[in-house]
Amino acid sequence: MIDVSFIFDVNAATFETRVVDQSHRIPVLVDFWASWCAPCRMLTPLLAKIADEYQGAFLLAKVNTDAEKELAARYQVRSLPTVVLFKNGQIVDHFMGTQQESVIKRIIDPHIHRESDSELERAATLLEAGNNHKAKSILTSVLAKYPTNDRLKLKLAEVYLKNKELDQAKHMLSEVSLDAKNSDTYRILQSRIEFEDRDDTSVTLDELVAQLLRDPDDLVNRHKLAIRHVIAGDLEKAMAEFLEIVKRDRSFQDDAGRKGLLKLFEMLGGKSPLVNRYRGLLARALN
Repeated sequence: MIDVSFIFDVNAATFETRVVDQSHRIPVLVDFWASWCAPCRMLTPLLAKIADEYQGAFLLAKVNTDAEKELAARYQVRSLPTVVLFKNGQIVDHFMGTQQESVIKRIIDPHIHRESDSELERAATLLEAGNNHKAKSILTSVLAKYPTNDRLKLKLAEVYLKNKELDQAKHMLSEVSLDAKNSDTYRILQSRIEFEDRDDTSVTLDELVAQLLRDPDDLVNRHKLAIRHVIAGDLEKAMAEFLEIVKRDRSFQDDAGRKGLLKLFEMLGGKSPLVNRYRGLLARALN
């Protein structure tokens, strides 16, 4: 059930106090709507859902433009719905028409600060320092208070991955929203899980390196080494091993070298200098 304490109606008499003045303390999102507007009826429940999820990090004020024509004219509302974000007494952003949830959140997020943001930053710092246990504890605790926060879920999935808790990581990723599943972070974590599932934990990294020094044509171990480099976060070394497999035997495990490289390109979003370099190297190897 949505908490309506963050949502309220305003009119010309209350707008200055409840929106402009209050925005000096907390951002206020103003929804200009009308009962006859079909897109408004689509957008209204989405805005309410987001306001409920953010639990007071911003307020949602609603203006019925049929009743408040002067107010709509003052803010040059020419089409409905129109949504305007106030902060520190000023308009800082706006949009018109229906928008996806992820787009609306991207408009709101730069202007707010939530408890979960601070805790997420703290957990990320701890994770970077290798204190996985404390990071996991913080994220689990905060997620209990903000159970719909996808950023917390994605970071906790990363912690589970680092702890080799693959089932928990998979479960956490299954819990995120559709918007989060379209994110780069989600794609990277899913790819890492795929590599983790294929890792041969019975052999150490040093043993794999030593075996390849003895037999460079041992593509089974070279493939295992590439996967191990991915898991360790050394993607350049992983790409080098996958590329070497392509050069030595395109048919190995149904073109595993090329497929491994393509998966890494996908993980990196296809935009990094490393991806550009290895795309060129792969093209030359294939030709």
